[in-house]
Amino acid sequence: MKFLTLSSVLLGLYSATACSRAGANAQGISLSQLNAAIPSRASDSSCASVSTPSECTPNSRAVVAINNSISKYGVTNTGEIVALISLMAYESADWQYNINHYPGRPGQGTKAMLMYNFIEKYAQQLHPSDSTRVLAAGDASDSVKNSVRELVLNDNDTFGAAFWYLTSQAATYHNNAAKLRAGNADDFKDYVVNGVGAGWDDKRMQIWNTVNSAFH
Repeated sequence: MKFLTLSSVLLGLYSATACSRAGANAQGISLSQLNAAIPSRASDSSCASVSTPSECTPNSRAVVAINNSISKYGVTNTGEIVALISLMAYESADWQYNINHYPGRPGQGTKAMLMYNFIEKYAQQLHPSDSTRVLAAGDASDSVKNSVRELVLNDNDTFGAAFWYLTSQAATYHNNAAKLRAGNADDFKDYVVNGVGAGWDDKRMQIWNTVNSAFH
């Protein structure tokens, strides 16, 4: 009987840990969660007042694309989802931008603001025929880079870029029990600095805190 009781306790602990990493996220996130995480895009009319309305995405559209990405790339751990939403919110100024405007690097874009070398890889994987056609010019001109970028700026691809990057370019952070743990700010900083190779500032931490609170 003692053995059975101990087994039950251990099973319960295992289940709790598994739920903290996957939980309901296997079914995606809700619009109410995203509105709490990114309140500036809760209204469908919120994009009307920004400087780039054609690039801007309200949460009602973003949640669909994010859920499609969760399913497509198998990113169901809470810590990973929070990290990717926080990363994209910072890079795109709460879904406002789809391309790099400051300083305006050719070919850089998506909500994750991937640099062009990753944009090209991403486009070739998702749209091989179109990317081959665009790249057939055989040069690395700014117009070619921007044309390749254009292939992945639809809602599903622009939000999916962060998920693609995690699972294919920084795969050691994906489904790793020691990385991007739920509620762990240090794990998020490690991913930004060492997994993505981006700079760190207080704004990133502020965004992560808001997003993390919305999912816990």
